[in-house]
Amino acid sequence: MVNAIQNSDMQNKKYRDPLNRPVPVLMSYSNEIGTAISEIAPKLGAALWAPTFMYLGADIYDKYKNDKDSYNPSGKRALKRAIFQGLTSLIAMPAIIFAGQCAVSPLGKMDKSGISGNAKEAIYKHTKSVIEQAHGTSLDSYEHFKDTIITTLNNKINSRNNEKHTINIFKRIYNKLFTKRYILLNNDKTKVEKFAQENAKKTFNIMKALKEGDKKNIPHKIYKKYNEILPAMKETYKEGDYSYQATRNALKEYQNSLIFRNKLLKTFGGFTALFLFANPVSSFIEKNVMKKYINPGIDQISTGFVNQSRMKNIFNTMNEKANFVSENVQTSNLLQRLKIQHELKSKAAESQ
Repeated sequence: MVNAIQNSDMQNKKYRDPLNRPVPVLMSYSNEIGTAISEIAPKLGAALWAPTFMYLGADIYDKYKNDKDSYNPSGKRALKRAIFQGLTSLIAMPAIIFAGQCAVSPLGKMDKSGISGNAKEAIYKHTKSVIEQAHGTSLDSYEHFKDTIITTLNNKINSRNNEKHTINIFKRIYNKLFTKRYILLNNDKTKVEKFAQENAKKTFNIMKALKEGDKKNIPHKIYKKYNEILPAMKETYKEGDYSYQATRNALKEYQNSLIFRNKLLKTFGGFTALFLFANPVSSFIEKNVMKKYINPGIDQISTGFVNQSRMKNIFNTMNEKANFVSENVQTSNLLQRLKIQHELKSKAAESQ
């Protein structure tokens, strides 16, 4: 979102846009911030679009009503502002932030694992799913735990691969662009299995440390979570294996922490794209898109057509209501003054 433009008025005083203040400017950027944090806080990210729409409405109306510091309603000026804001704040910048988030995933291949960040996240989620469905002696042996993860992971990869070749092309394109179903297929299978084994080993070692009370080999957050849920598990399962249930919840929390860390990297990528490209993108759209293509086209639209447009009618209705209220207030004040004057004159006549 580009900041409001500042120019000079007729008296050589620098024009200051009324919306170019800290709070409105933050509102204008809120949807972009929401897009950047959507990976770690999707609900908050969606909610942050609301202030931006409020700002856009106020900005478009202000540009319709005022030509800088003079009152001069213009539907064309409002239309230009609406298109500019739509291209920058609602289309270009969210797309660039999303691209910044996506660009972080391939960088994961640069470490020793050799697989993308999205593939790592898929493995963390798969491991968490195995832990959730584990029962009995599933977590007693590392070999059993590892084999369960690798076998089910390979089954998932094979299933996705078969699906990719059997469903129609439209579903394949949709799944490729808008879902994460084929992430594991885009990475070397051997490296995927190796990373899954390493994650299984770390997870099993934490479980073993929890059983033995070895705090040094347990992440602080996981140990704290284990101690928090242990009394509740003891109350729920009583004579059952409540320690096993508490351990399983702690291991799921460990996978969640790995998933969150991975999403945090994507968020960092989104904010980096926002800081690097916010002003260049706004400047490019204003100078190369609006001035060369959009503005000349709008200027050729007849004034009569614009005046009959829905946008014009909306603004005119708003002005009419405001004027009607103002006239009613003035009339009421005038009647009140006349009434007071009449009462004063009556009292003066009675006193004589």
